[in-house]
Amino acid sequence: MKINWCGDSCFEINCTSKDRENILTVVDPKEDKKNNKADIVLQTHSKENGFKTGDQFVISSCGEYERKGVFIQGIMSFQDDSNIIYTLEVEDVRICHLGYYKKDTLNEEQIEEIGNIDILMIPIDGNKTINHSEAVKIISLIQPSIIIPMCYKKESLDHFLKAIGEKDIEPKDKLSIQKKNITSSDEKAEIVILEEK
Repeated sequence: MKINWCGDSCFEINCTSKDRENILTVVDPKEDKKNNKADIVLQTHSKENGFKTGDQFVISSCGEYERKGVFIQGIMSFQDDSNIIYTLEVEDVRICHLGYYKKDTLNEEQIEEIGNIDILMIPIDGNKTINHSEAVKIISLIQPSIIIPMCYKKESLDHFLKAIGEKDIEPKDKLSIQKKNITSSDEKAEIVILEEK
C-alpha cells in the first residue's frame, strides 16, 4: 500500500485487492487535480468537490460500503456537523480519516465504531478543525500505530510535534506500508510527516 498526501485533507491511497487488482482511493479530492483515475472517492466535508466519471464509486454519506475488496464505514461526527469520519480496511490494514473534525473528543459510540486502527489521518491546525492539543487527546482515545497529520501550516505542525513529544521528523514523499511492518498499538505510535504531492 502506498499513501500520498495532496495537501489539506486530501490523500491518495494506492492498494491491491485480494484478486491482485490495483485500486486507487482518493479522500477529499481537490478540484484542481484530475482524480478521474480514482476507483473510490470519499468526501468527508463537502458533497460538491468530488468527481463522478466512469465507474467511480463516490461516497459522501454515513454507512457501510464495500467496493473491490475495500471495506469502508462512514461515521457521523456530530448531529450539528456535516463532517464524516471514514474508516477503511484494505490489505488487512485499518485506516481512519477524521476529515475536518472539530470537537475536542470522541464519544463512546464513535470510538467503538472506529475500532482498532493502524493508520490515523488527523487534522491539527485549529482553524477549521481541532488544534494540536485536542489532536493529542483524540490520538490517546484511538491509539493508532501510525499517525499522519493533515490540514496544517508549518507552525501548527511544530506545536503538534512538541505536544506529542517528538521533533525533527524527516518528511517522506509517500508512505509505503504492509500490515506485517506495522507495530502493535501497545507501543509508541509512529508519526509520519508526508510531503505535499
